[in-house]
Amino acid sequence: MTTTNNNIANEVRVPTRYDVFTRGVHWLAAGIISYTMIAGYSLQFLVDTIYFDFFSVLNMSLGTLVIPLTVVRYLWKFFRPSVPYPVDLSRPKINMAHLAHEMFYLVIFIMLISGVLMLTHGFTFFWLIDVPHPLDNPDVNAFFFEVHRVACAAVALTLMLHVAAVVKHQVMDRRNILGRML
Repeated sequence: MTTTNNNIANEVRVPTRYDVFTRGVHWLAAGIISYTMIAGYSLQFLVDTIYFDFFSVLNMSLGTLVIPLTVVRYLWKFFRPSVPYPVDLSRPKINMAHLAHEMFYLVIFIMLISGVLMLTHGFTFFWLIDVPHPLDNPDVNAFFFEVHRVACAAVALTLMLHVAAVVKHQVMDRRNILGRML
């Protein structure tokens, strides 16, 4: 083998985007969380209609499904291959991005857990498995309902900031930050 071939063989390939699992779980969780937030707020307009029970069960089932998905997604970030940030991104901005992502996970977890704890009755997970409500205390359920509402608003705000940051980096700074997750 020549020296040139040895150098090529010894080159370390630096990934420019996340692995398929990371991207898939990201977009699946993002889709489910976005849908359940929209559907959750929309349910108030469906009370006393024939559609309420269907969309309520669908929303609770999807919310239940996304809990372990989000836990897996969070834990996987400690094991997945690293994708470096663009070289022209400063350390303070990278640190801010890390903090923003951690805060995003925190408000998502608060939203998901409070969504379970606010339930005043059980439901049938995708019309297949009975899921009882974990707390049988109307005052506690009402408290977690309020926590859930605030957490949903915080997730919506954080999502808008997340999208705005992607657009800023992609369009204004001309960094292919979106390509990392596509």
